[in-house]
Amino acid sequence: MARYARVCVDVRPAHLDRPFDYALEEGVEPVAGQRVVVPFAGRRRTGWVLGVGEDTDADPERVKPLHRLAGDVAWFDEDDLALYRWVARRWAGTLADVLRHAVPPRVAAVEAEAARWGEPDAPSRAERPPCPARTWRPYDASALLKATAGRGEADPPPAFWLRPLPGDDPALLAADLVARTLASGRRALVLSPDPASPVADAALAVGGADAADLRAGQPERQRYRAALRCRLGHAHVAVGERGAALTGLPDLGLVLVDDEANPAYKERRSPHHHARDVALARARMVGATAVLLGELPSAALWRLLEAGHVTPARAHRPTERERAPRVDVADLDDPRPGARARLTSRAARALSEAVAEGRAAIVLAARGGQGAALACTGCGTRLVCADCGGSLRPDREDEAVRQCPACGWRGPARACEACGDTRTAPLAAGAGRLATELARAHPTAEIARMEGFDADGPKARPAIGVMTRGSVVTRPRWLAGERAAVLVVPDADALRARPALEAGEDALRLWMDAAREADRVVVQTREPGDAAVQALVRWDPDGFWRREAAWRAELGFPPARWLVAVRPAAEPAEVAAALRQALPADDEVLGPDLDGASLVKSVALPATLEALVGLREAWSREGRRVVVDVDPTSAG
Repeated sequence: MARYARVCVDVRPAHLDRPFDYALEEGVEPVAGQRVVVPFAGRRRTGWVLGVGEDTDADPERVKPLHRLAGDVAWFDEDDLALYRWVARRWAGTLADVLRHAVPPRVAAVEAEAARWGEPDAPSRAERPPCPARTWRPYDASALLKATAGRGEADPPPAFWLRPLPGDDPALLAADLVARTLASGRRALVLSPDPASPVADAALAVGGADAADLRAGQPERQRYRAALRCRLGHAHVAVGERGAALTGLPDLGLVLVDDEANPAYKERRSPHHHARDVALARARMVGATAVLLGELPSAALWRLLEAGHVTPARAHRPTERERAPRVDVADLDDPRPGARARLTSRAARALSEAVAEGRAAIVLAARGGQGAALACTGCGTRLVCADCGGSLRPDREDEAVRQCPACGWRGPARACEACGDTRTAPLAAGAGRLATELARAHPTAEIARMEGFDADGPKARPAIGVMTRGSVVTRPRWLAGERAAVLVVPDADALRARPALEAGEDALRLWMDAAREADRVVVQTREPGDAAVQALVRWDPDGFWRREAAWRAELGFPPARWLVAVRPAAEPAEVAAALRQALPADDEVLGPDLDGASLVKSVALPATLEALVGLREAWSREGRRVVVDVDPTSAG
């Protein structure tokens, strides 16, 4: 009797997003999830078996034989396939796109090695769950601890947002949750936004020899071996970045996402999925507990919190306020002398006190390098190009000439249109400029310029670490467990006032991440009443979102609506017209903009995505290249 394999072929066109049947020769017995090589359009291509049966919807005479099996490993099961199909629908991609992310390129030598591993052992279930660490006492986390220990009875499976208190180490909390999950006889998956995450290191330490490290930067064979150990059940704990959200791991009991709002979780290739949302869906599908860590919820998480789909596991408000650092705001519009200096008297005095006490201090630079964009010294207005609105900077060859790096305009320096002042200064000093100035002001302190995730900090004390975003996101190892005397944010407005929807929340999240490491914070801004600034002063992320969500709803932005960016390679007006005709009537289509992109504000995302299926297939048949990016602002 004839037998057929239903195969997802690794091809990109959306109108080919369907399985194809291939005839099986005698003795060839593929299983679902196995990688194969098949003939397709005159070429041999990789494919993945979705199922095997005795029927085919095609003409049996025209069904081609499967060329060969590519290894014996079944890379996904029914639960994994359900997740991959959900990801393809949710982010307007194809199943082949998702499988390309989920299944690593083959390393045959490692598969041969895996054949000698024997049967995997499941995590040993303890008679009683381990006692919670003392660190949990201030938190309302009883339901979370029961769920990770396998004692919860919630249906659907629970999802939690865990916001660590200032002074508490998120890595220790995460490690405790992983240990409790293993003691329940189940496995844990931990996602981190960067390879140097202390949370990832702590989870690997708990897993020990039974942990699989899927993080980037390792040799190809090592990463393939780790993926195989997960898929075959030899790993009890798996740790990785966004790609690990799709890695097969049986008997999953915990999916933990560190720093859930980090833009690194947004996939840059199609489909442009977000690892946080994939993790939540995966946990829900297989009955695992999901835990999201972070200071300030993302817009997507705030929507879920408000709807009751995710439960906060945090300390009570008085405890948060008690643990929070003292925050002082220096108003840069204060007319008194010295208020508009690079470092106000309040910030300079705080740094001097830290140095005099022999302690560490942090200065958070808005950017790396020297900082080239110019602002008026008199009123602080950013100098912009009259042609395109981009920031002006001094010409490298002639300081009296201004240039726009965005459009190439060059011209003579002019007086400020707002106040007439001719003096200028960098809009936001970079880490290099700040480090140079601080070294002159504090010759007895070690000044370290820290740009990037792996930047080394100062070794001696007193010290001032001039840090940028990357060195803050990774818990500052140079502090060695001590708290900095003060955190100074000299250019708060450079982050807060960026021309981006997420500028306020992004700035507040960065400030709060850095402030966790300090006893005191000094923020310099021209708008002390701004929602982000006031949320930092009150240590109140809920208050920020109550204000932010209200005005975003008026404009039809997340979290009130979903956004979908549509970027055609050509004929953008025709694509925009097709969107307006095919999408639900409540959806709003903006554009196309100067780059040809259209932006859809969706009221009901499932209906919008359903309408996009037909459009994407039609564009694909026409050979029209159109990129669809759901939740584009998640990329930061």
